[in-house]
Amino acid sequence: MKNSLYYILTSVLLLLFSSSSYAESVNSKFNDNGIPAYTKIEKKAPQREEMPVFQNDSVLVYTRGANGLIIVPPVEWDPFPYNVSFRDTVIYDPQFLPIVFDGKILPPRLSFIPKDSKLEGPKFHLIPEENTFAPLIKRAEVIHARRKNFYMDMSNIGDVRYNASVLKSIPKLNEEDVTKRNFLHNLIATDDAIQVTPVEMTKIDPGFIYWVKNGEHALQIAQNHISDNWYSGGNSSFFIRNSHKVALNYAKDKVTFNNTMEWRLNLQATPSDKEHDVNISEDLFRLENILGYKAYNNWSYSTRLETKTQFFNTYPLNSRDKYTSFLAPLVMNASIGMAYKLEKKYKSDKAKKLDLVLSLSPLSVNYIYVRDENVDETRFGLEKGERALTEVGSLVNTNLTFKFSRYMSWSSRFRYFTNYKRVEVEFENKFDMMFTRLFSTTISLNTRFDDNVPRDKKLGYLQINQLISFGLNYKW
Repeated sequence: MKNSLYYILTSVLLLLFSSSSYAESVNSKFNDNGIPAYTKIEKKAPQREEMPVFQNDSVLVYTRGANGLIIVPPVEWDPFPYNVSFRDTVIYDPQFLPIVFDGKILPPRLSFIPKDSKLEGPKFHLIPEENTFAPLIKRAEVIHARRKNFYMDMSNIGDVRYNASVLKSIPKLNEEDVTKRNFLHNLIATDDAIQVTPVEMTKIDPGFIYWVKNGEHALQIAQNHISDNWYSGGNSSFFIRNSHKVALNYAKDKVTFNNTMEWRLNLQATPSDKEHDVNISEDLFRLENILGYKAYNNWSYSTRLETKTQFFNTYPLNSRDKYTSFLAPLVMNASIGMAYKLEKKYKSDKAKKLDLVLSLSPLSVNYIYVRDENVDETRFGLEKGERALTEVGSLVNTNLTFKFSRYMSWSSRFRYFTNYKRVEVEFENKFDMMFTRLFSTTISLNTRFDDNVPRDKKLGYLQINQLISFGLNYKW
């Protein structure tokens, strides 16, 4: 009987391996290692290549296409997950459903192979691990481990309300449980509130700042050299420009009180002057006080007092005759009127700013005093032998400061006084170019018109003072 069965099985296998269909489907060859390799299936009907597989004990060999790539069998897959329903378009997930004990607590890697058996896998992979199902399998193992730990924790027994072995149908949730139940209720717990004793801070009243102060100081030099044979003549010179300006301003409610002190002293050394080693080209001390009361918009009622004099003696070239001296002259001007103030800032540049103050005084009193008898008083509008002069008229005064940028600014001052018999005009301009915070170049041009002084043969009643200097400049 055994021999009969053996002959029958042998005959069946010979018929299978000797069939023409099998011979046409697979062509066997051997590679260098002696392992049979199988080429693609030669069929006429299919349009794409299928993967023939040969199982030889422990070796599974895949065929390659014409381009050398492994021919992967077609994969049937479902683009929609198992939990998608097209009846009500509701996607459900087990994590949002009540906990059900299903009894599946066995380890997922439970194996019946003896531990002493040696099963070594391949040392290389044709497909990277991240492109396979390995990450999904690891994630499923983590979820399974968390579910197992949840069942093993005795404190969670009260949360397991259902058992799969006793359920006859799908349990239904009450509407109250659906609306009030939160799946994070058992996962998140709040700690007890920390009791913090409030700290009592000492109250400090900083108060309002009514007084604001600022200043500008400059010490600059300028030099000019002219040879003796220069075709148009001239004198070499060396200048030192010294300038100080301090402002102290008060503002509260509608009241303003602005105070400005300015002192300019320019020293000049001219080798052609045989009488003096150093001359003073400009010596000006000016004190300005303005009291204002806001009227409407940018306009305010204004009372203004201006005082001007000098400290040192000045002389012409190669002469001992005094031009000016201390309190010779002393000029004081008091006026009352209206003032317009404008402050404009530009959005394109934060440093760009325009400040304008215009004072219109229909009533102005101008007082001139010459203390030194050696100074020619006629140069200041006084008659020969007089020491003081009082005039009543009107005054227009304008102060303009325009900052082009953080490093460039232009300052201008215009003053017009008339007693309806004579006119006195002062127009001062200063252009500063900052190289650094401390170094700058200054170009100044001061002009003056006074028809109450002796007329000059070349310039008439016009007086000009121009200077270009470079040096230190500090603002605060």
